Amino acid sequence: MDHYLFLLKKFLGNLLMPVPITLLLLIWALLLLLRRKTRWFGIVVVLLATALLFVASYAPLSNQYISKFENQIPSYQQRQTPVDYIAVLGSWHQSVYNQPITSELSPTAIVRLVEGIRIYRLNPGSKLIFTGFKGLNKDSVSYPEKLRELALALGLPTEDILVFNGPRDTMEEAELIAANFSSTALVLVTTAVHMPRALDLFHRVGLDPIPAPTEYLSKPFKSWWVFPTGKTLEHSEYWAHERLGLLWMNLTGQVKEYLDED
Repeated sequence: MDHYLFLLKKFLGNLLMPVPITLLLLIWALLLLLRRKTRWFGIVVVLLATALLFVASYAPLSNQYISKFENQIPSYQQRQTPVDYIAVLGSWHQSVYNQPITSELSPTAIVRLVEGIRIYRLNPGSKLIFTGFKGLNKDSVSYPEKLRELALALGLPTEDILVFNGPRDTMEEAELIAANFSSTALVLVTTAVHMPRALDLFHRVGLDPIPAPTEYLSKPFKSWWVFPTGKTLEHSEYWAHERLGLLWMNLTGQVKEYLDED
């Protein structure tokens, strides 16, 4: 049952994104436009789809709702007492034999890893924790193993890298880390827009990690005279994914603590 629930969550999470919703609206509009009686409503649906695509891909608008979400959790600040572990949450990868490892890992994975290494060097004696799984298509190498491979290539010692295969999502990562590192000083590294939900999940399993958000998607803008872009649309989809994740948490009875009401 858990496996099918996980697949349902992934399916709905991919379906309820700006681009799929826009395409579904346009298909619906086309069907409405084919009939004279519903043609006016079809025009309304076309306008709605256009407005959705514009808001999601226009940086001055998307930055406002994304930055409000990201800035709830402050960035990592070095403390006098060194931490024991730095948990770098999973992203995605795809093993391709003729590509360098920096291309096999997603940009998000690399940014999270670099931030984890930066904090690791600020805390002598600490260790890095990598978690994740092979993916639905069963990659030949798991995500945390691929992350360890890059960390070793960047000069980190093997004994300071802990790899845990298996967790499919943030909830499973939190449960695994709680089962193994419940009484240690822990830093949690993940993307800024993902941090509010990640912290909620870690608190739910009894952990109180030090947040280290990275890969901020929103940037200050100097002018409204810019074109909509695919990159901005990608950022909006990431934001929408986190909103849906929080909704899923509420539907499954998980309590949110850090996300303010807006």
